[in-house]
Amino acid sequence: MSRSRKYWKSYAKKSLEGNWGTAIAGMLAVAAVNFIGNMMAVQLFSGNSVFSLALSQIFVFIFSLIAMVFRTGYNYMLLNQARGKEFSLGNLIYLFHNNPDRVLIAGFVVSLLSTAVQIPFYYMVYMSEPGTTAEQQIQWAQMMIILFVLSLVLNVIITVPFALTFYLLADNPDMGGMEALKESARLMKKHILKYWIMMLSFVPLLILSLFTMYIALLWAIPYMYMTEAVFYMDIQGELQKESVQKENIQEEEPHRTDDYNSEA
Repeated sequence: MSRSRKYWKSYAKKSLEGNWGTAIAGMLAVAAVNFIGNMMAVQLFSGNSVFSLALSQIFVFIFSLIAMVFRTGYNYMLLNQARGKEFSLGNLIYLFHNNPDRVLIAGFVVSLLSTAVQIPFYYMVYMSEPGTTAEQQIQWAQMMIILFVLSLVLNVIITVPFALTFYLLADNPDMGGMEALKESARLMKKHILKYWIMMLSFVPLLILSLFTMYIALLWAIPYMYMTEAVFYMDIQGELQKESVQKENIQEEEPHRTDDYNSEA
């Protein structure tokens, strides 16, 4: 049986104690890879034509798949940290020498689904004109907002079942990309609502970060990612096994003390 989000967040905090620096550095490294990809796209395809914009989006799409390999390595690092195992920033490249094609396949499928639901919005952005009159411009803006919100909602609904895919790939070197997608959907089947509530519980913290010039995000985002890693461990049954082991140890200790006293 899975625990509550309060337990997951508490477990995440304990896992990060004394190790915030590595978690923050890892997050920044992954963010830097994505940033470099976007900057390269702007420099390489700087035109305003539809062709240039299409090439730019394709480049960003491909580069984002490479970034996912680093992101999966970050998941691997967080899992090691949560489990009390040895971890380092070197974990970020772990998947590059453990069949990275698995991540590329899974990432391609998830990104393709995400892109597909955004096509109507991008069509409005790049192919439609706002009009010349104030009324036409207002209607165009309203349609843009509707399509943006709709694509955002559909994107979340479609991709949330695959939220654990990259934890599974980090945790199982022999698992294929498609297999990880299916396993994630299976694991999330009865836990999507809990996952939603857990992630939404970070919204107030993220909003408060705005008042710190975004500096607090350096702590908020690794905290959120670590909680997600703990959530994955829990619905896998790992935390339940851990609790049983601790209970068994606690039960054995009085018996050992009694045996020692009887021998004395």
